Order: sequence, then C-alpha cells, then structure tokens
Amino acid sequence: MTKMTAGKAVVEALIAQGVDTVFGIISIHTLHVYDALRDAEEAGRIRFVGARHEHALSFMADGYARVTGKPGVLLTSGGPGAADSVGAMGESYHSSVPLLQITAEIESELVGSGRGVTHEAKDQMTMFESVTGWRAVASSPQDVPNQIAAAFDHLRSEHPRPAVLAVPTDYFAKEADMEIMPARAPRTPDPDQALLEQAAKLLSGAKRPMIIAGAGAMSAAAELRTLAERYGIPVAAADGGKGAFPEDHPLSLGTVLGGRVWLDNPVQDYAGTCDVVIAVGTSLPFRSTSGVGLQLPEQLIHVDVDPSMFGRNYPAKVGIAGDARAVISGLLEALDGMSHPPGREAEIAALKAASRASLEAQFPNELRAWEAVRASIDRDAIVVCDSTIPGYMGTRCFQALEPRSYHHPHGWVSIGYGFAASLGAKVAAPDRQVVCVTGDGGFQYNIQELASAAQYGIAPVVLVFNDNAWGVLQRYQKTQFGERYFATALQNPDFGQLAGAYGADYTLVDSSDALGAALRDIGKPSRLHLVEVAMPDGFVNLP
Repeated sequence: MTKMTAGKAVVEALIAQGVDTVFGIISIHTLHVYDALRDAEEAGRIRFVGARHEHALSFMADGYARVTGKPGVLLTSGGPGAADSVGAMGESYHSSVPLLQITAEIESELVGSGRGVTHEAKDQMTMFESVTGWRAVASSPQDVPNQIAAAFDHLRSEHPRPAVLAVPTDYFAKEADMEIMPARAPRTPDPDQALLEQAAKLLSGAKRPMIIAGAGAMSAAAELRTLAERYGIPVAAADGGKGAFPEDHPLSLGTVLGGRVWLDNPVQDYAGTCDVVIAVGTSLPFRSTSGVGLQLPEQLIHVDVDPSMFGRNYPAKVGIAGDARAVISGLLEALDGMSHPPGREAEIAALKAASRASLEAQFPNELRAWEAVRASIDRDAIVVCDSTIPGYMGTRCFQALEPRSYHHPHGWVSIGYGFAASLGAKVAAPDRQVVCVTGDGGFQYNIQELASAAQYGIAPVVLVFNDNAWGVLQRYQKTQFGERYFATALQNPDFGQLAGAYGADYTLVDSSDALGAALRDIGKPSRLHLVEVAMPDGFVNLP
C-alpha cells in the first residue's frame, strides 16, 4: 500500500487499468484529481483532453471507446455537470459502448440531507439509473481505487454499458493508505459446447445461410471472415456492425437495414428467404429489424455476450451467450468435418447487383456523394456520422472496409453526436484520417468544441451538410403535412468565419465532385478542417 490522496488514487487506479486518455471538465470539487493528473501527464503516463460541455464530453469518450474497443473515461463535477452528461450517456447505453464516468458527490456527511449544498442533487445515482449498467458511491477514501477496479471488471466482463462512480468531494483531499489493484482478465463465460454443436448442425444442414453482424462482432472480425469465407456465407451489417466484415468483399451484402428511413432494401427481403441466420453481437433492436419489417427464419442462431438479448424481437432457435470471438472460434471447431452449405456465388452476386440498383434508383445523389467520400479517403479512415440525412444515407451508401471505422448513433439516435464523437475518435487514432459527417443543425449542438479541437490539437475533417433546416423533419412536413412548414428552418452562422475564429481551415463545396476533390486535397490535416457542403434543397439538386 502507498499513502496518497484519494484524488491521486483516482489517477493511479486508472493508469493501473491501462487507461491512457481521460476526458474531462475541471471543477472546484475535483481539483485534487486534476492536480494529480497534471503530474501524471507531465510524466507521460496519461493524457488529458478537456471539453467545453459535458454533453460533448461524454460523446468524446464514446468516440474514443468505439475506435479503440477500450472503455472511455470521463471526469465531471457532480450535480449539474453530471446531469449534463446524461443524454449522451443514454446513447452509449443503448449502443452498448463501455464508458466510466467518475463524478463528484457533495461532502460525505451532507449526502441526502437536502440542505441546499452547492451542486447537491436530490438523488444523483437515481439520475444515472436509466443510462448505466453499473453504479457505485465510494464509501471512504480507501474505497476509491477498489471501486475503480470493480468498475473495470464490469466493463470488461459484462454487457458493455456505461458505469458511474461518485466520490464525495471531501474524500479527494484526504490521505490514506491506498491499494491500487492491477487490471484483471475479463470474466466472460465460455460458450456452451452443446449449443455450439447444435448451431453447427443447423449451419451444416443449411442451403441458404446468412450472417448478420452487429457492433459486438467487431472484436471477432478475423474469425467472422474465416467463417464466411470457409462456408461461403454472405454477411450483412446490422446497427453498429458496418466494417466488422469488409464491405468490398464478394460475400458482403452491405447492410440489412430497410424500412422508413432506408426504404426498399433487397438485402432485407433476402434475409427472410434464408433458412438459417446467424446474428452475431447484435440485440436485433425493434427500430431497425422487426419494427421495419425484417423477417428472419425460425432457425435463428443468436450470439451475444448478454443472454437477456435473446428472444426480445425474434425467438432464437439457438442462443449462445459469450464473447463473439470465443463463440465463432468454437463454432468453427464444431463445424470441422461437417458438410458445407452449397455454393451461391451467382445468387449473391445477383443480390449485390440488385442492392446497387436499388440505391441508384432511390438515392442517386446520396450514393454519388458517399462514393466520392469513399474514393477520396484512406481505406482505414474513420467516419463518424451524426443523426442527419447524410449520415443515415451513409449507412447504406458508404462502404466500410475495416473494423471500427464507421460509427453512428444507433442507440438513442442522438443529434449532436457526430462532431464531438469525431474528436474522441481522432484522439484515439491520431495517425488516421477521421471524417465527421454532420448537418448544420446537429453540428451546432456541440459547436463549442471547436475550441477544444484548437486547444488540444485535434484535427478531424468535419463535413457540414448545410440545407439551412432540420432537413429530415422539413421533408416530413413537405410529404405528410402539405408543405405546412413550421420550426424547421434554421438561421445559420457564416461557417467560414466561424472556422476562422477558432483557428480552423475552411472549404466550401456545392457538388459531390468538389467534395471528393476537397477531401483529396485536405488528406490528413494538421488542424481541424471544416468543409461546408452547400445543399439548399437537400440532396435533391446536389450534383
């Protein structure tokens, strides 16, 4: 044990868990933590990245977590600072992203007193209940490193969802003998062998199997590719799954998403004709599956680390709980020596052609724009989208070629996610291109983080598709309300002057060809580069 303040113990415990980056906003309640962070950063042991608002702060940690596959860590003050993070934490919760928020609580002897202490909440932990999978309040200064270790055990071993540790503010300054716990290996259960063999029998007897890959399949990208190639099984992405299987591969079907937003998708129809579907690392959420007409066969093999996901929207013939990598590896072993499904190269090629024709017919300009982006950036470039029409269209029109290279808010579908998350993504992968795709409205949810980008040298390329409106809602007013427009028009700033005020570079384009040329010229910028894509009529007239 070593004598130190609980503020320093926070930093030492995070470093012991392998944390290399912390996102935060300093407050009077957490000054002792930041004093320790200063020493650790100067020694090259950890990096601190600040933000201007906790809503953005949480999205930044989320973007970092999605790119690295490691928990994102953020520090907030209690009360209003913690509360400002809740909306963003909800996105991480519903998108199954591991975060740890360490927040302050009021003085230990005053918790729950209702005496009107600065930053006092009625019940801070209850405030977080709906957006976290784990919550704790440190019971003493010595308990702080123990709880941090417990939080990481949860984040690495359970369904990946946010965790919150609250520390009474008076504890941070108190010295005590602290035990800093080392990181422990994940405690994920081994997949059930009998279920693996049952799944293998279903697959070996299938004539038209299909794989649907979600975000949980990212850690098993190599194993997923082996399974698909060895048995000739086509792969489609579910929410969060783009890039788990390379979408330029002959067996890739792109995304299975269809329905109200993505309209007709032959891949969605095809899934209902398959005799076996393996759903890997996805909860098969209602909003993008059964809620929009996706039909799946009775012989559904559902793989997820969380068995409570089984049967929510589709009954699983075989539900296998466990880490995707371990399950697919076990399935490959169980399949060894069994018969293969028949080859379907011509059928798959025809489906891919039909899917392409569907996009050309329904979304010609959106497809042209996204293909210009794809052709103008690196294979491993990271694309982060907001909840905006261009982002929605990217889910179908853009080809993601590497794992963890395409990210969008598919949980709560939060507006304002894209720009802030792209900063976290760039912090996670400073040597890779990071491209943010956002709308003029969503960009302004967290526009203040232009200052954070400048201060900390974070340099994504930010594409702001500007139609001077809440475009998706204005479209509904046009088609469903007889062009009775109200509250959807936006008066925007001069984005070029705005970029200049924050020391960023700026380019204005008004066509897909010009967008591609701008991206090629920009490459990997040394400072944030804002590209305004002028599209006053939306994609309708974007050449």
